[in-house]
Amino acid sequence: MNLSTIVAAIYLVGGIFLFFLAVVIFRENPKAQINRITSLMLFFAGLGPLLGALGTIAKDISPEISRSIFYTNIFYLWELFFPFLLLFSFVFPEKKKFLFDFPKVKWLLFLPHIFHIFLMLIFYDPDSWVRSLESWKTGFVFGWLLEPFAFVVKIFATLMGVLYSFHLQFFSVVNLIYLFLAVFFLYLGYKKVKIQRLKRQVKFLVRGIWSATGLYALAFIIPVLTPIKISDNLKYFLTITALVVGGSSIAWAIIKHQFLDIRLLVRQSLVYSLTSGLLVGLYFLVVVQLGKAVQGFLGRPTPILEISYVILALVFFQPIMSQLDNFIKRMFIRDTSDYRNMMETFSRKIITIFDFDQLKETVFDTLKRNMLVEKVFLCVYQDNEGKFVLFAEEGRFYFEKDDKFLLSLKGKKNPVYIDELEIKTDDTPMSKLLFPGLLGQGGLHLAVPLSQKEELIGFIGLSQKATRFRFTYEDLTLLNVLANQLVVAIDNAKLYAESLEKQKLEEELLVARQIQLALLPKTLPTGKGFEVSAYIQPARQVGGDYYDFIKTGDESFGIAIADATGKGIPAALLVSLLHASLRAEAKNSPLPNLVISNVNQLIYSSTSTEKFATMFYGEFDPQKKSLCYCNAGHNYPVLLRKSGEIEFLKEGGLILGAFAFATYEKGEKFLDSEDILVFYSDGLTEAFNKSEEQFGERRLLDLLEASRHQTADEIKNILVKEVNNFSRGATFWDDFTLVVLKVC
Repeated sequence: MNLSTIVAAIYLVGGIFLFFLAVVIFRENPKAQINRITSLMLFFAGLGPLLGALGTIAKDISPEISRSIFYTNIFYLWELFFPFLLLFSFVFPEKKKFLFDFPKVKWLLFLPHIFHIFLMLIFYDPDSWVRSLESWKTGFVFGWLLEPFAFVVKIFATLMGVLYSFHLQFFSVVNLIYLFLAVFFLYLGYKKVKIQRLKRQVKFLVRGIWSATGLYALAFIIPVLTPIKISDNLKYFLTITALVVGGSSIAWAIIKHQFLDIRLLVRQSLVYSLTSGLLVGLYFLVVVQLGKAVQGFLGRPTPILEISYVILALVFFQPIMSQLDNFIKRMFIRDTSDYRNMMETFSRKIITIFDFDQLKETVFDTLKRNMLVEKVFLCVYQDNEGKFVLFAEEGRFYFEKDDKFLLSLKGKKNPVYIDELEIKTDDTPMSKLLFPGLLGQGGLHLAVPLSQKEELIGFIGLSQKATRFRFTYEDLTLLNVLANQLVVAIDNAKLYAESLEKQKLEEELLVARQIQLALLPKTLPTGKGFEVSAYIQPARQVGGDYYDFIKTGDESFGIAIADATGKGIPAALLVSLLHASLRAEAKNSPLPNLVISNVNQLIYSSTSTEKFATMFYGEFDPQKKSLCYCNAGHNYPVLLRKSGEIEFLKEGGLILGAFAFATYEKGEKFLDSEDILVFYSDGLTEAFNKSEEQFGERRLLDLLEASRHQTADEIKNILVKEVNNFSRGATFWDDFTLVVLKVC
């Protein structure tokens, strides 16, 4: 096998491979201008080596054909590659603006090469016109009449011959200019690309095209324009290298970087075809040549080698192809742009993300980087806002649930193009914002509904791709899967945010409880002739009940019990105000009714009228065994006399904080030994059991009567125990406070 045969074989394979790429790209999306231009560029790029291979083969079959001027000149058809290359640089990676303004300018690119081909095919041998005319003139009776015409033909033939020679010599300048312009525009396009994955795709592809066209220029254009001459072997080498570099760069861009959004199935088929071709090539390069070598050594044919190879191929072909296919997929296809890999990565990410802002950024980054879209929008219903919130690069925007654009997405289960929704730009507030205009040219193009239990909770919005390619079936399938995963992730993020909020609230309540407990007396009053015991049980971590003991004299002290409206933090805040007000006024006012009156003024001026409290405040003098008191709407404290008689401490006035000028009366009781005073909040008598019965005042009085001979602390414990036993299994809905004073 000589060098020319090997070169012809490589030319043939290279040309067929470029044809194959052209067909793949065209079939992928024949409606796309970039696909049509790229496929035609590759077609004419493959035509050159294919015609070269056919010429080499024809030389061995019929030297006359290979030396034919017509054949030599038809070879120039492949040079249409140059205008298509320049046109490719006008539309890739994005269409240049002047093509929108002057769409017909692209046809002007082909005029020089059309003239060039016409000249090569029609005027390649102008002398043949003169010879034909001479023979015709000789056979014509009045041949002398053709003399003037023959003279003109000779002049024209001479001029065309000169033009042909000059054109043949210097048309390479036109191709070189086209190359420089194509490189320049490709570089400009590359510099404008912002999306990193697209930038990598463009960078690799552009470098491959630059290298291939540069090698071609070294092999064919430079020797024509300069005195530099190169050998045929070097020319073969440069041409073959240009074929390998150019074809491989486009194949690599398709397989590795999804050039022109070629589908995964097509990319895998391309890889499979290449690997199959590799094994076939090994057969011809190894087995056939080995068979010839063995035949030359033995001097006879060795069919056993071919039979052995066929048997080995049958046994090992499928395992080898599977392993080779898996290896190539891992190396070239299974990257972050592979949709299956992308889904796996996205799924792993979002199940570990519970912060909504981080989840949003992950969605934005994943879709922009892998789908090459210019803009991503995320619209989600926010329960705390009661509105849909649209997140975009420009900020966040709020929309009502009845926005027509949102209503048009209800019931949609698959990605939908905006023009399918029959929503006009100015129909709704959301469409006014999302359609190209307020948010720039990268307006909404595709919406992916997010639904939970048949209810629309938002959507993912995508602008057009930066490459202006359509969204493929793979894209739409992936978006559907991602949308379903995102719904779960958003729900998890909401639950996590609620749990964090609850945890934060519990921590705040714990601090509030510690503060509220700090407001309660650290020690109980002690002295000769009386016993005091107290208990408080909030329905929640903090509550609206309060009791206090305030020293007002050497031995006398004030007793306070209060119940603020509501529960939790609001009630606790009102209690803290009561505590501060009472302690300030108790030191300034000698009478309980004046203390209560001043506290009422402070509460009324500091809170709204719906915030009020009940309070009982009395001053106990152990020496006189007297209790001077004022009841501001609180549960009547119970006075159980030694004789068994029961009295209620009612004197006072209205609740605190509701009326600015409420007046309060003073009451007074004188106590004897064995008398018992019980102060309590309504949480005691209004405690419920499972049957929704109240503990009630009657049970309280019966228990007091039964335990009257016990100490104050024992009485308190009995009451607490009985209330808890009564309410076992039921929830305490109100705070429960108890103070017991027993005179000894």
